[in-house]
Amino acid sequence: MTRELRYAQVVVDVEPAHLDRPFDYAIPDGYEVAFGHEVLVSFAGRRRTGWVVGCTDRTTVAPERTKDLLGVRGDLPRFDGDDLQLYRWVAERWGGTLASVLRHALPRRVAAVDRSVAGWGKAPTATSTTRPPCPTAAWRSYAGSPLLRAVSSPARPDGHAPAFWLRPLPGDDLAALMTDVVARCLAAGRGALVLVPDPQSSVPDACLALAGAAGADLRGARSDRTRYRAFLRGRTGHARVLVGERAGVFGPVRDLGLIVVVDEANPAYKERRSPRHHARDVALARGRLTGAATVLTGALPSAAVWRLMGRGDIAPIDAPRETIRGRAPRVDVVGPGQRQTVRSRLSGPADHALRGAVATGGAAVVLVARRGDGTVLACRRCGLRVSCPVCDSALAPAGVSSRRCATCGWEGSATACDACDGDQFAPLAAGTTRWAAELRRAHPDADVAVMEGFDASGPRRRPAIAVMTRGSVVRRPAWLGDEVAQVLILPDADALLGRPRYDAAEDLVRLCLSVVWARRMIIQTRQPTDPAVQALVRWDAEGYWRGEAQRRAMLGYPPARALIHLDAPPATADAVAGDVQAALPDDDQMGGPDLNGRLVVKSADPRGTLSALDRLRRRWSSEDLRVVVDVDPVPALDRSFADPGTAKHG
Repeated sequence: MTRELRYAQVVVDVEPAHLDRPFDYAIPDGYEVAFGHEVLVSFAGRRRTGWVVGCTDRTTVAPERTKDLLGVRGDLPRFDGDDLQLYRWVAERWGGTLASVLRHALPRRVAAVDRSVAGWGKAPTATSTTRPPCPTAAWRSYAGSPLLRAVSSPARPDGHAPAFWLRPLPGDDLAALMTDVVARCLAAGRGALVLVPDPQSSVPDACLALAGAAGADLRGARSDRTRYRAFLRGRTGHARVLVGERAGVFGPVRDLGLIVVVDEANPAYKERRSPRHHARDVALARGRLTGAATVLTGALPSAAVWRLMGRGDIAPIDAPRETIRGRAPRVDVVGPGQRQTVRSRLSGPADHALRGAVATGGAAVVLVARRGDGTVLACRRCGLRVSCPVCDSALAPAGVSSRRCATCGWEGSATACDACDGDQFAPLAAGTTRWAAELRRAHPDADVAVMEGFDASGPRRRPAIAVMTRGSVVRRPAWLGDEVAQVLILPDADALLGRPRYDAAEDLVRLCLSVVWARRMIIQTRQPTDPAVQALVRWDAEGYWRGEAQRRAMLGYPPARALIHLDAPPATADAVAGDVQAALPDDDQMGGPDLNGRLVVKSADPRGTLSALDRLRRRWSSEDLRVVVDVDPVPALDRSFADPGTAKHG
């Protein structure tokens, strides 16, 4: 008797876009295969991982040509239908394949953990309490009632998924606020997902402590075994609160009622591999699909969030302006009229404040632009960067009176400044090493420590001066303890504003608004009237965005338009550019390719643009032409500021 053939529709873990579809495999006798199972298959003569996205008794492939499954990896499905809907949306939204999204979303399987699931017993049943916990007193400073009501709702049958953006007040404990909303969600009988940009944040630890045995940790610092166990605990319902980093946005939570994204604009949320999704946007989409409330936090909303707030899709939760100004640090701007002191690169007011902190045994911070010594030269008189006459890149010293270009190799003698004929040059932005050496000479009694990166150790005694880069300011410095820094000095504001990025000013404003652990901030700049600098003086995030959004709209940058990068091999970039130009909608603008093969598309409708590019992506894939698509590109998170040497300022 001939058995009835059964088939599994399998998405195979392969890269090419033209293979982005399910393939039919026969299910051998004795195999128990269901939707969401991870399987082993033979594909193009190799054993590969696949995922089952459907089962059927019919196939369009001739039965004699249909291969059997080679194995089923574990008894538990990895995802369900709602998850697959999210995965497909991510692939479409960021121009990727379903297989690549599955690769991002699902942790590496550990067979020993699979075998242990049977001993976990039945998952506890989530029940709502009659009364949610009383909100912490800190909420009294915010207009937070809509948020608190939303996370306390046991269900949303109308499918409404509210989203909020919360700016914590200086001095408020974000971990306490977030554990409060998680507790209210749990009291309503629903689960919660908490995302953080780095594993050292205090928020997930506080949420895990609240959840107790019902919490699970998906953060990347854990081992494969630990992450996979946390993933399965969420899948089986044993964990009601999951915390994680970027990949945690796909973490399984039964009856999801709340998604928290801490520091939503942090570049660490941008996936490094294709498709380069952003966890914040995936969280918002997941909230819409599941009816979960989404809470985003930050010091300055990202361009994407600002656009959604303007449309009414995200509600701001903020304190009154007078309360914000009353808690904010004092911000002083030192313009070009005040000369630097003889001993250091600091202005008179900055030097005086630093000496005051040292004299009283306190703590001070000098936030500089880059590591090392700093070699990019600028005119001492006007601050204009010294440029290569061949390629316009930055020049560095190559001897007593000669200069060298690291980009094209040009070398020649020093010349006068193009703008003011000045003949005295100095590093555009000194690095941490040079700053520390100068500060140690000027303040021998202070413990001067260099901090490059979030895990750097700070000063060990007082008085203390920390020479920090951006990567070490991702959160409140641990070395401060319960103290506040008496002063934070930003001596290289012009170098930061002059970086070759359309969002350089936004990045500076966000950085400074997040520094709420200093009593005073001193900004040295030749551009004291720059809108970004003035926004910091007023401590006015909304005022900054009102002006910045108008400026970017004229240039075709976010939030007015979406950016799409296409990286092609330089040898074929011109041909790719021709294909793209012919396929783009009329409203789109294309630039490039540059020498590295990069094209930039400014899209008025990213969904329409990606739809137009889909046919090209499949053709390029079939021709073995690798073109990487990056929608909404975000500069990579670095442990220091980007090298300002490729930009002019003055």
